[in-house]
Amino acid sequence: VYAALIKKMFWNGDSHLIKKVPETPPEWLHSYDICAKYFDRLYPEDIINFLDEITFSSKALTKLSVDSRVEMTKKAIKSMKHSAEKAGKRASEWDPTEAAVHRQITYEDVLNHLQQSLAHLETLSNNFISYLKTSDQKILREYGYQYDISRSEKKRIHEQVVTMCLDGQPLNMIKTLLDVAVGALELSPRDVVETALIRVIAALSEEGEQHSFQKDPFQMLEDIVSAVHTSAENGENLVSSDDLLAWLRPYCGDDSLPVKPRIRVLQILEQAFHLSDEDSKLLILFRTQAVLKAYWPQTQVDITEIDNEEKRYLVFMKLLENSGKHEEFQHLVMLLQAWPPMKSPNMTCSNNNLWVKLGTMMLMKCLQEQKKSVGDEILKICRSLYETKHRLSAECIKSLCLLFLKESLLLPSLKLLLESRDQDLHSMALEQITAITEVDDSNCDSEFLSLLLDEKLVVKCIPTVYYSHLVNYMITSQEEGRWDVIEIAKQLQEKGFIAEAGSLLMAFKGTHPALQTYGASLTSLRHWI
Repeated sequence: VYAALIKKMFWNGDSHLIKKVPETPPEWLHSYDICAKYFDRLYPEDIINFLDEITFSSKALTKLSVDSRVEMTKKAIKSMKHSAEKAGKRASEWDPTEAAVHRQITYEDVLNHLQQSLAHLETLSNNFISYLKTSDQKILREYGYQYDISRSEKKRIHEQVVTMCLDGQPLNMIKTLLDVAVGALELSPRDVVETALIRVIAALSEEGEQHSFQKDPFQMLEDIVSAVHTSAENGENLVSSDDLLAWLRPYCGDDSLPVKPRIRVLQILEQAFHLSDEDSKLLILFRTQAVLKAYWPQTQVDITEIDNEEKRYLVFMKLLENSGKHEEFQHLVMLLQAWPPMKSPNMTCSNNNLWVKLGTMMLMKCLQEQKKSVGDEILKICRSLYETKHRLSAECIKSLCLLFLKESLLLPSLKLLLESRDQDLHSMALEQITAITEVDDSNCDSEFLSLLLDEKLVVKCIPTVYYSHLVNYMITSQEEGRWDVIEIAKQLQEKGFIAEAGSLLMAFKGTHPALQTYGASLTSLRHWI
């Protein structure tokens, strides 16, 4: 009864002893002094509960200053020392049944508890904790609040630093908080990262992606790996890449778990750290199994069948020879993307390049009426490789373009040549363009004209049937603002194409075609350039 009474009295006052709700530090201290008079009527554990309520509850953090909480704790320590001296006498006066229930908590325990409370409260003036509590960032202020309310209790501090780790916070920040906290925590950043990874792995292992995290577990793993990588680069020597691999390898090697998440975990590690030969081969195996399981479930491979380029080449060629459907070719694309690029000269030359062989087989096995759509599909595949380590060499692009030309697929061939950024392949494209006598849908579209403009080939197209189409396209597409007509006109002028430069400017400025004479072209050049 008294335990409940003094809590209510402390916060709300009463009609006799504390006649108004405390607001100022002196009023809170007065309220405490009144309540403390009832301590001799409470069991030790009730005293702990009361003091925690007025110093480490969310209400206490909101209403009371740190100085007030410190002062009340000091007063309580002094009071408990006095009460401890009378403990023997108090114990003899308690009801034996109640004493048996409460005998595990002594005044000595209360004193130890209060000493921990005081030591923790005194850390709140630490610069790091002050930085957290006054930060502009909401998440850092929350860390400050959680630290304040924790009392440096091991369970609470452990939970907080694991949360910080899952949030991707720097390891040195976690270490600093552990260093500031008081008591026998026996926690290190290494322990924290290991616990965080155990939770992420548990989430990844749950079926149906039913986990308690609000954030994607893969994103949390990326954040943790990134924090460890940054810490290692800064020479902090807190957690190593070997530690991460040791903790994650059992999950990655568990055949009872889905393949795709395990692949993703290894990919995240691969992006941040240099994988060992063993882990690299494991990653290749997982990726291979994932693709095969999706479309060739009857085809089983183990690590010894794909642990070098020659073996992977044989596996791919066997699958390619038995493929003919669009879906099969799509999965072969996924398989090549899942493997590291071939490096040996024998495998990278155009005659043996697996991407070239894939494109060749796709065109060979499709019907005549499907040639155009298959050609466009091969072009899309090549484009998907541009910003990757699988980007095709100029030699391989040339082989595919010759294949396109052989199949009368001029437009995808020209686009691939222009996008190569290779001067020799540009020359090959211009040879084809110059030979064309009539522009139609089979050799021109807006994308192709855009490529000619992007690659600054307007001048070289003057002797071709494409030039007038280029000018018209450029003028009608000015809203996009992609090409500088004035600059292109300067390029034409510098190469001696005076009339063409002037005509382009007049068209750009909206001069009527009937007024676009040679003399007018010269005048426009002098006026606008």
